[in-house]
Amino acid sequence: MPDDLLDDARPQLSWADAFPWIEAAAADPGNTTEGALAWWREPIDASGPQRRAERLADLSDLALERLTRWTIGQIFPALPAGAVLHFLPMTNRAKNALARFGYRTAGDLQGLELADLLDLPQVGIGTVDSVLQALADASTLESVALPPHPTGHGEPVRNMSDHGGELAKRAGPFAEDLRSVASWYAALGLPVRPILGIPLPPGSPPEVIKARQRLDVITADDLLSPDQAGLDAAELLQRTVSGLDERVRHILARRLFADHPETLDELGQDLGLTRERVRQIEAKARAEMVEALEPGEPLGTVSAAIRELVGTVLPLADLLALMPALACPVEAMDQPAWRVLDRLDDAYEIEGGWCAAPTVLSAQTETLTRLQELANRHGVASITDLGPMNANQPEDSALSSLRDWLSYCGCVVDGDHVFSRLQSIGDRAAAILSVSGSPMSSQEILDRLGVERSLSSLRNAMGSDDRFARVDRDRWALAEWGLESYTGIRAVVRDEVAREGGQIPMDTLIERITGRYSVSASSVIAYASAPPFEASEGIVRLAADDHYVRKGPERTRRLYRRTDGWLYRVTVTKDHLRGSGSTAPVAVAAILGLKPGQIRQLDSPLGPQTVNWTGNQPAFGTIRRFLVDSDIETGSEIFLVIGDDGTFGMEPVGPGGADALERALLLTGFAGAAARQQPRAALAAAIGLPEDSPSASVIGGYRERGDSDIADLLLAARNELEAPHGTGEPARSPDIDEILDLL
Repeated sequence: MPDDLLDDARPQLSWADAFPWIEAAAADPGNTTEGALAWWREPIDASGPQRRAERLADLSDLALERLTRWTIGQIFPALPAGAVLHFLPMTNRAKNALARFGYRTAGDLQGLELADLLDLPQVGIGTVDSVLQALADASTLESVALPPHPTGHGEPVRNMSDHGGELAKRAGPFAEDLRSVASWYAALGLPVRPILGIPLPPGSPPEVIKARQRLDVITADDLLSPDQAGLDAAELLQRTVSGLDERVRHILARRLFADHPETLDELGQDLGLTRERVRQIEAKARAEMVEALEPGEPLGTVSAAIRELVGTVLPLADLLALMPALACPVEAMDQPAWRVLDRLDDAYEIEGGWCAAPTVLSAQTETLTRLQELANRHGVASITDLGPMNANQPEDSALSSLRDWLSYCGCVVDGDHVFSRLQSIGDRAAAILSVSGSPMSSQEILDRLGVERSLSSLRNAMGSDDRFARVDRDRWALAEWGLESYTGIRAVVRDEVAREGGQIPMDTLIERITGRYSVSASSVIAYASAPPFEASEGIVRLAADDHYVRKGPERTRRLYRRTDGWLYRVTVTKDHLRGSGSTAPVAVAAILGLKPGQIRQLDSPLGPQTVNWTGNQPAFGTIRRFLVDSDIETGSEIFLVIGDDGTFGMEPVGPGGADALERALLLTGFAGAAARQQPRAALAAAIGLPEDSPSASVIGGYRERGDSDIADLLLAARNELEAPHGTGEPARSPDIDEILDLL
């Protein structure tokens, strides 16, 4: 019978029949409730309308979580290629989006990976969810059951159980040695002493010493037959692949495991099959291979070990050193074992010489977030403060690997320090001076800059940047150091604090400075409350040098205060759409009163939202349901909203025009006419500055906390920012006294 026809005698089609991958993707080894795991075995036709809708939603969720690197054809092997997308039960937004990109029939989508669908411009995850449910629905209405393919050269390896007789035979010579050592311990009155792992007691007889020496060097080769000893990961994969039909192996080698996969049409023409048939064969074969990775299977044990070793990130070279068999080739696929397992297991990703879980991008994001917490105001952190990258790494290579990983993440490593803020020449120069701790010449800074720039461009950049002060003809310092050439209010405040032994009442400070200089009390308060000072309970002192204090909410990048809560701005990634959690700054934990090891549930319109600190870094639980509800696409910027009343929400960052001030307001969570009437007050309040702070303090405040993008926007809109509140008129040119006041 042709393999594209249904057998009339076949039982009712189940969900697992229509979607061969579903059992491996949906099964949860930690769930012991059989009923919760077996829904895919239900007949499709037995599902009522409500149950059917639930199952279609489950299928979409599983695909988004586990199959982003699969093609639409692999996910829906029974999908009729001729199905007209416009007539499928999806939202009008989804229909219009597909039509906009020229997708008319299901066959037009079959070669796309799910990740490609998520990357389409102006297409949010809610739209993709609607498309997936509609395609699943069409697949179950006209599904085609595939016959089992021939076993070919043998069955896949299912267990590694040893033949008891063979093992006993090969272990026989060592049994007498075990008995000899055990008898000696019994004679000494030490029957519970471990036979291996600790030194023999003093005075042990020579025959016992020799027996113990033989036991100490016993290897797997001594106990296993050559066939059993050769069953490494590569051989297990080879045997699993050998259990597939030759045509199936050919398709997998040229599609799933190929470095440059061929198209369905190319393979179909070569094999004399339709593109739909090639797609169905590939999807079913992949599902069968994924089953070999289930817990309890030999390859499942290997995969679990890989996940444990990878942790968050591990160099591929170190993984291969710990598990050498992964470097061995799987000849049938012309790939090393690690690559074959990587393509089958979505729990981790191997790319660019790095292994990371769940993806390399998520590991990079976690590292960069950790750096932001540890970095000083110039984006500089000590490498030693980061701690080990992976506990499974050899100590002699751990530091070198960490340096390589930081470079891979786009950071610059300078000696024992890492620079995480590299958006401009000024950022790099400030970082270099921060590490040096003393003034440097332009040429000295240029030599360590790490990018090609001219000496004049470096000087111009530092000369126009208020982070720097020129202390000689060609020697530069950080303005925050307050060296002799710096004569502004900040230096006066520093002198007064030092004169009083490290702290001074704010009222006394205001009286002294306003009595000697033509400056306002508000200016004194603004400078005395900003780094490198802190004001608490009416007392001004130098700010504490503790990164948790330095990284309070008011000084944390992308975190802004609103009247009723806090806004944390993030960029949506594929990991968010997959349902992964995401790292949060320590300041969020401070807002919530969250301590290490604790978990907090926040109320939201879509149900409880988790924020935890169970790892090295605080983290938000998945926000995918919020993204689906608002149809947010990859690359969009959103605010995670933490209310003062313990609630959680999500708001998109509105689109901004060419107006720099308007864009700055949107990026800090302010929109509308009210904020535009008093923009400086709104922007100052967002980062904890007094509402009447001068524009220089506002711009400096954003730059010091790491919001260089907003600082640059405010610098471009400085005339409008300095306009009197509510007038919208340009500010008059300041006189010399006001310029000195701003310094």
